[in-house]
Amino acid sequence: MAGPTLRLLGGFSLADAGGRALPLRGRNAQLLLAYVALTAPRPVSRERLAALLWEDCEERRALHSLRQCLMELRHLGGQAGLDLIRTDRNEVSLALPPECVDGVMVERLARDGTAGSLRAAAALCAGPLLSDAETCRQGFDDWLAGERARFARLAAGIFARLTASCEAEGDWDGVASTAERWLALDPACEEAHRALMRLHARNGRRSDAVQQYRICAEAVRRCLDADPEEETVELLHGIRDRHPAATMAERPAGLLPDPSRSSRPVLPDRPSLAVLPFGTIGGPSEGGGFADGVAADVLVRLSRLRSLFVIARGSSFRFRGTQIDPCTVGRALGVRYLASGGIRTDGHRLRLTVELVEAETGAVMWSDLYDRRLDDVFDVQDELASRIAAALDDEIEAAEMRRALAVPPSSLHGWSAYHRGLWHMYRFTRDDNETARGLFQQALRTDPASARLHAGLSFTHFQDAFLHRTGQRGIEAEHAYRFAEQSVDLDERDPTSHLALGRALWLLGRQDDAVEELSLAVGLNPNFALGHYSLAFVQAQGGDARAALGAADVAQRLSPFDPLLFGMLGARALACLNLKEHAQAALWGDRAARRPNAHVHIQAIAAFSNALADRREEAGGYARRIKETAPSYRCDDFLAAFHTLTPSVADLIRRVGPSIGLQS
Repeated sequence: MAGPTLRLLGGFSLADAGGRALPLRGRNAQLLLAYVALTAPRPVSRERLAALLWEDCEERRALHSLRQCLMELRHLGGQAGLDLIRTDRNEVSLALPPECVDGVMVERLARDGTAGSLRAAAALCAGPLLSDAETCRQGFDDWLAGERARFARLAAGIFARLTASCEAEGDWDGVASTAERWLALDPACEEAHRALMRLHARNGRRSDAVQQYRICAEAVRRCLDADPEEETVELLHGIRDRHPAATMAERPAGLLPDPSRSSRPVLPDRPSLAVLPFGTIGGPSEGGGFADGVAADVLVRLSRLRSLFVIARGSSFRFRGTQIDPCTVGRALGVRYLASGGIRTDGHRLRLTVELVEAETGAVMWSDLYDRRLDDVFDVQDELASRIAAALDDEIEAAEMRRALAVPPSSLHGWSAYHRGLWHMYRFTRDDNETARGLFQQALRTDPASARLHAGLSFTHFQDAFLHRTGQRGIEAEHAYRFAEQSVDLDERDPTSHLALGRALWLLGRQDDAVEELSLAVGLNPNFALGHYSLAFVQAQGGDARAALGAADVAQRLSPFDPLLFGMLGARALACLNLKEHAQAALWGDRAARRPNAHVHIQAIAAFSNALADRREEAGGYARRIKETAPSYRCDDFLAAFHTLTPSVADLIRRVGPSIGLQS
């Protein structure tokens, strides 16, 4: 890695661009930098860091200790001529480029997956994460245990793919060095032992191969208190039964990995997922109890989603333990994604970590941590399962969009074209919306019975009617309604279909019918954040403003980092305007306008809310921003888009619009 380097795998070390070690002596400063680096690019709140690293101190003292720690990091960075961290009043984030952190680069290289990337990733896997870090602080130790398990699985996937690649290419020196480095990290890894057994046999050294089996069996018994896997025993028998003259040049077929075991199965068209049993940190691992209850509830909720292929519990719960190689599990179950987690309880407190892994690469796509009080076990279990299921659905959808963007346009099949279309659709520009429509239409030629594609087409017409001011609002609204109806006809159990129909009905001014249809969508999937948001959007204007705030609350809890978060916040602002809470409306309008992809109507909500709260300077700033991106935008454009606003709110907007530069 060029430039300064932060190494966390195998122990902590920090060096400047010239390779000179930077003496970061404070243990908490090291741990803080490691935590912020592995949480990047998301910033971390000061309160979170203080609670993690000074959990035994009262809050004021903990925050004081944090400030001293941050000063040490800034001082060291200043001496070396580089920034280690960025801070503001509330948050701390990493200033080092991601390519300077070994853990971040391992994930990137694993996701890239080329032979060169895998070799580079393997070279960085020098040992367990922060191998010498022992804090005796439960919160940090829980996080560290989860991260160590995550990087152990990631390393296993890297070494497994690199070893298989070397074998396939006939690079026997590469097989030997990779398998030996793998065993240095995980002495009981049978896949690495088998690779060395095959290598010895190919070289005609049957006695060495048998000895490697004995080493493997002893390590498995010592580390796992188990016997070698059937595949390892079968390989031993095959080597013993083969003539000793077998050489590397002959490469006997019987000694090659069984293709039925190692080749990647054909994956379903839909994104495929297995929910593995959640572990109990510091407790029994035989299964059952709260951990398995949460995992099972997550699985049930995800199984309701028509867009996911979810492996049944009877198969996925066979795989239990943090050291399982995700590539092996993915091949065995025939899935693209794995979800797993770990739970620790302490009295009346519960902490759960959960992550989503891409099975083929071992790369972690998403992870999160949940802290709860165990006042009512069943309520906590239900809430956690709902939030995790919603987050996994969102993250898999985002991952599928990224996969589709990497596929050449000429090679797009129906599902890839649909997800590339979603990516363009959520950029909320007229050109992207047209591109999305073309991709959905392309996909329909190969999959004309897809309810999701018809729902996507409905939303492109919704955008044209609501946002892009094409001058054909009525025609676009009819198109949105027609495609939504077709979507429901094709799959009346898909909540996305009812979502599309609810939004189209709202466009047509059928408020009550829209609320009924959107309520049906969230009834089919109570974890459907977009459905709850759409209910908030419709109710915030001419319906029940209090119900709108409740629906927005649910949407944000289910998907706190949603790409449509600006819409959830904007709906809150509109609901507050209906409730005559103008100061609150301005607060939510500001937050909505600051979100990525916040379109011109969101900026207008912020402008009008601030004007009604007598914050004329802020309102004028939003109005100027609107004119920069949409010079012809007028107050009437806003009122035409939000056509179900109550007359009293609409009159207020007409009154303040000209005063901030948005004429009627």
